[in-house]
Amino acid sequence: MKTRDKIIQASIELFNEQGERNVTTNHIAAHLAISPGNLYYHFRNKEDIILSIYEEYARSLLLDTLPTVSAEVKPLDSLVLYMDSVFQTTMKFRFFYSNLPVLLDKSPNLREKYVEVQQSISERVSQLLISLRAADFIDFDDDELPEIVSVLRLINTFWVSFHQTQTTSNEVNDAVFYQGVLKILVILRPYTKGHAINELNHARDVYKQRFQEEAIV
Repeated sequence: MKTRDKIIQASIELFNEQGERNVTTNHIAAHLAISPGNLYYHFRNKEDIILSIYEEYARSLLLDTLPTVSAEVKPLDSLVLYMDSVFQTTMKFRFFYSNLPVLLDKSPNLREKYVEVQQSISERVSQLLISLRAADFIDFDDDELPEIVSVLRLINTFWVSFHQTQTTSNEVNDAVFYQGVLKILVILRPYTKGHAINELNHARDVYKQRFQEEAIV
């Protein structure tokens, strides 16, 4: 692994463990046993590191979690699996959401990239919801779509941070993500057609079982 990539990965690890505000470039250099000068050869400052991390995060969100909608994949499965993938990606880069407003205020470039990526994700969620409606799984008025997307995105984006404020432990494991998916299914329930409730309940039961199994471990 190249030094630049090592710096990025070490920074993600330290930011997640200790909080971005508590980690300096000197901490990162010491963690990697390299000189501060070596670090500054690759990055001008900590904000430059954070911007590069976000670019990696954005690639993961826009490419690795790309939802699949096809005749072979049910629309509900596409939506749930996509949300699940976004949760997992958010977990890897969770330090962003512990201090997001401050990070965005400090870096106009980061804010611009963040808004662009979030708009793309909202468009994808919108298309998945429209696919569910076309499949006669859910029903909603056109003017409700932006509101539903916003609520789903709120859960998907900030559920991990919210969970961490509700417990004395800062640990985040797969059980936390399964809880997040369950919250999304709750939001979808009022819009679900009567004949599709069993499928929604099945998805709920699957994630409840996964949550219980992970919580026991």
